Parts: sequence; structure tokens; C-alpha cells
Amino acid sequence: FREAYRSSLLSGRPEIIEARVIDRSKNVDIHQRITSTAIQFVTKLVSETSSDECDLSLNTRINLPIKRYTNENISKGSNRSKTLLLIHGWMGDKSEWDLVGAELVKDLPHEWDIISIDLPGHGEAPYILSPIQQMMRTALSLNSFHENADFCSSGKFSIDAMAKAVCNSLQNDHGIKSLDAIAGYSLGGRIALAMNRLCLTNTDMNAPQQDNDNKLITKQTRLILLGANPGKLPFDDHTVKTESDNQRVRKDRLLAQSLLSSLYKTYLIPIGSDLSYLSKFVAKWYGNNLWGDLQERYPHKFKNMIYRRIMSLSERRHEIASVLYECSPPLNPIDDWKKVTPAKTLYIAGSLDKKYSFIGRLWEKSGGVNKYVEINDAGHALLVEQPREISSALVGFLKDARIANTLGTSKEISDEDANVVNDVKTDDKEKLDPAPRIQVGVMEFESFSITVGSYNAGIRGIGWGDSARIENELKSRSGFIISIASGDGMAVGVGEVSPLNGLHKESAEEAAHQLNAVKKFLSCDNSEKRPSFLAREILSMNGSLSRLVQSILISSGIDVSSLAASVKSG
Repeated sequence: FREAYRSSLLSGRPEIIEARVIDRSKNVDIHQRITSTAIQFVTKLVSETSSDECDLSLNTRINLPIKRYTNENISKGSNRSKTLLLIHGWMGDKSEWDLVGAELVKDLPHEWDIISIDLPGHGEAPYILSPIQQMMRTALSLNSFHENADFCSSGKFSIDAMAKAVCNSLQNDHGIKSLDAIAGYSLGGRIALAMNRLCLTNTDMNAPQQDNDNKLITKQTRLILLGANPGKLPFDDHTVKTESDNQRVRKDRLLAQSLLSSLYKTYLIPIGSDLSYLSKFVAKWYGNNLWGDLQERYPHKFKNMIYRRIMSLSERRHEIASVLYECSPPLNPIDDWKKVTPAKTLYIAGSLDKKYSFIGRLWEKSGGVNKYVEINDAGHALLVEQPREISSALVGFLKDARIANTLGTSKEISDEDANVVNDVKTDDKEKLDPAPRIQVGVMEFESFSITVGSYNAGIRGIGWGDSARIENELKSRSGFIISIASGDGMAVGVGEVSPLNGLHKESAEEAAHQLNAVKKFLSCDNSEKRPSFLAREILSMNGSLSRLVQSILISSGIDVSSLAASVKSG
């Protein structure tokens, strides 16, 4: 066959090669081997990881990005002998602590190094599997995520897996050898409890330490838990309702499955329909009593939070859904509260958050925590609603010399204040040469119309669907040339918006209407409202450009369900 095929290629003529097929059983065996080899190859292909992806298991390291809150008026060489770690909640990222971090920098002594971190599956953390890889694996039935799948057994996003990932990344990627305090919000609080347990018991840690001096967390580490589930407190009858727990797990898993299903539809439906679904999902989630009517009390903060969550889900839906599936509160290790040092533990909840304020009062009454702080007129969204009050509670607890003296860790406290600057640089090169953010400036556009084809004949077969038939002739193209300048006027981008019949649903007039809305938004006097970006993020092809454009369109008042594809593309 090889010789006949080679001869055919060299002849340059059409050839027919007739092959005698071997017996059926041998033929079937060969095809089964071909199929098996193909499956092995594709499985390897869709499970391979790039520099932006990683395989997270219970003992695998993953480089989690951190954000450092520092004082720009203090020299970089100044000594910071204490470290405070801030951990965000579900659907959040390290920037969730920005408002609180700004207050902490002003109120804590300069010896404190204040950092926040992205949990696995959130923010800028490396992908476990990219959305495309996950889509391929599901389409090929290489894995499953449905009602009958025992997905939790994977352990990729369990509380312990994420806690170990945080510990390992802090020590191995960021050179942080010890933590003097950890503040965890909601899911972040549960992660903090697991970190505390794992470090104190050295359970399955990659690099177990032999003495307290070398441990990331010791009994002297202070824990601040904000609206976090501590596990099964024995004195609280409300926390041992097995049937209620089972219902919560089922509910969370159904929500996770709903998110996954919507992900697989994104390649088949318009982006506006997907964003509309995500808007409803997030609005329903934050409509729970836990949040204390946040939308009515703080409509602007609620709107901003909803937008941030939609952006997070559009970027990392699969992993965020997986976290929900594996980390439903009843699936927590039930005894993590036993490992805390009561004198070193602070619990915070909002007065409108009936569930966690109830837990806080009972835990304090039993002597399980040093203090319970209840934030008046606040629900579960503590970091969004009352950042100043949260900061005050943290500062008061961290400065309390009585706690430090009890454990022999008291140090002189400085009362100097500072202004905050967010330091997101995580490698030496960026620290020496930080890349500037580019702010989007004004936009201009003008219409154009050109003739296409030649000799009075247009171009046939241009368009989409029925419009691409040969009998349809296109003789002219019209649209708009747009230009967007940077805020300082030093850079200009040029694009084209040309709705094409059959491909785009919008008309030229509708496209012009949306362009006018964007132009009006970008011409506003308040430059802080205009978005900014890092060029390296846009060039990384990780979805940053799409998110930037989408944020501009939505901020311009354009409804997500009617975003014009030609405008977004231009």
C-alpha cells in the first residue's frame, strides 16, 4: 500500500488504490487499537497544562498570586517583622480586601506586611483546566459533572486541598515563612481554619516542619473569622440537623450543575443571553436572607458587586462551580473549631446576618473565641458594606497587647498612620520595573461607505447563512471607523464597526447608537470612571481584552442582552 500510494503521489495523476481487507476479526481488532490510541492521545492533549494552567491535587504546588498593601511613603527596605494574610470568599478574588486593606495600612504599625491572595479557581490563580480543555473533556466523555457523578471524590477543590495550596504557595513562591495573623471571609474563613489545623498537625503537608519556629502557622497565630462556618459546634443544636445539611448540599450541587450546564451553552448562544443568565444567577444568590436586603440598603454597592461576580463567572465558571460543589458548608471538616486557640481567635458577623451572628454569640458565650464583634446594620457582605468597621475590629484585635503578653509575643506598637498603595507585583522584575496601567481616554468615530468588486459587479457569497449564497451580490460596504485614545493621549487604537447582513443582527443605525453611548461615557469629566488595563494582560490572550471591552460597553449603559457584536469586535 505504501509503495502504491507513493507511486500515486509521484505520478501527479488521479489514481485508485484497491486494498484487500483482512478477515473481519482482525479488522475489528485493528480498529479497536486505533480507537484506543486515539483516545489516549486526545486524553493527553486535553489534560496537558500550559504555563497558565496547573494540576491541583492534595499535595501539588500551585503559584497563587498575592496582592500587597503598602505605604508609598515608607522605603522598600524597611523591616516588616509581622505578616497578616487576608483570604477572600466564594466568587471573589484578592482585590475583595482592597477597601479594608486601605484602612489597615493607615491604622496598623508599619511592621505589618499585609497581603491578600487568590484562592485556587479564583481571580488570577492558574487554571486547573482551561474552559476550552474542560469543554473538550466533557464533549469526549473523558470526565463528567452531573447528578450521578461522584465529583467530590476528585478532591481538586476541597477545603483541605485549597488550604494546602495556599500554605505551599506562601512558603515556596512568595517566601513567607510565618503568619502572625490570618483574616478569612466566609469561604476564606473556612480555608483559614483548615490551614490552622493542617499546620498544627502537619497532616499531609509537603514540607512538614519539626518545631514551632519553622511552622507557617503556630498557636500564636491570630485568627479572624468573618461570617465563616466553624464546623459542628457541640453546644448549638441548630448545627446538627442532618436533614437540613443534606438539603444544603443538594441545593449547592444543583446550583453548581446549573453553572456548568450554562458554560457548555456559551458556544451556542449569544453572549448577551449568557450574561443575562449570569445576572439572574448572581442576583438570586445575593437575594438570600443572609445578605440582609443588600440591594435595598446599598443599591450602588450591590450593583458593583453583581458586576464583579458576573465578570468572575464569565471567566472562571467551571472552577467556581467546582468549588461550590466540593465546599458546601456541611462538607466542611466538622472539628476545625477545636484546633483554634480561643485567646487568639476573633469572630465577626453582621447583625442582619442571623445565621452567623447567632453562631458568633454562642461561640463567645462558650469561651471558644476571645471575642465576638457584631457589625451593626450589616449583612453577610461585610467587606463591601462596612470596610472601615471591619478594619477597626481587626486593628483593635491585632494591637491588643494583653493577648500578645499572654502568649509572650508582645512588641512595641507604633501609632504612625500611612496612605495605601496597592502592590500587585509578585516577581523581582516587576518590583524593579512596574508596568504602568493605561487608562482608556476619549473615543471618536465617523461613517464610511465603499464600493466593492469591479466592473460594476459586486462580490458574491459574502455573508453568513442564507446571505452567503452565490446569488446574493454585495456591491458596497458601510460602517464606522473608530479611534480610542489613551488618557494621556500617547496611544491610539483604531477599529472598524461594519454590521454585515446575515452575520450581525444589528443595523448600522443601532451600531451607531451604541457607539454614541460609549463615546458619551468615555467623555465624562470623572476620569476615575474610565477603565484602565495592563498591556501585558491584553497581549496574553487570556480573555483580558474581551473583559475590558465588555466592561466599557456595560458601563456605557448598554444592556447586556443587546450588545452589538460588530461594536464589540470593532
